[in-house]
Amino acid sequence: MITVALALVVGASVTWRFLPEEDTESDVRSLRMEVVNACGMPRVGRAVADELQMRGFDVYAVRADPQHSARTTVVDLRDPTGATAEAVARALSVQRRWRRLPLGPRAVPETRVALDSARYLEVRLVVGDDYRRFFANVVPLY
Repeated sequence: MITVALALVVGASVTWRFLPEEDTESDVRSLRMEVVNACGMPRVGRAVADELQMRGFDVYAVRADPQHSARTTVVDLRDPTGATAEAVARALSVQRRWRRLPLGPRAVPETRVALDSARYLEVRLVVGDDYRRFFANVVPLY
């Protein structure tokens, strides 16, 4: 009797782990996004924008920022609560793995709010020095 109950618990645990996670990325991919290169390396912003477009994100503009940024940040331009930026940051987050097992905490870009109702954009991605953490396959072409 105990072995049957134990087998049921183990089976339920294994089944729970393999259930698909919620797909919130499809909602954030339709947001109007701007990519700002603030890492100091030329053409990285364009390469990140191309990567985002291949992933299905709606990138409207790419520009360089004269101010240097060490961290990649998602800026919410419309929602004062920052919920949109947090959803985009979760969609861009990465998990280090070793043989399909997660290692350490998820790497999530920083978020902040800078309301700008005059712009047609909803989210701004500021590409910082740590961009390779979130976009490992990005290669800026010279």
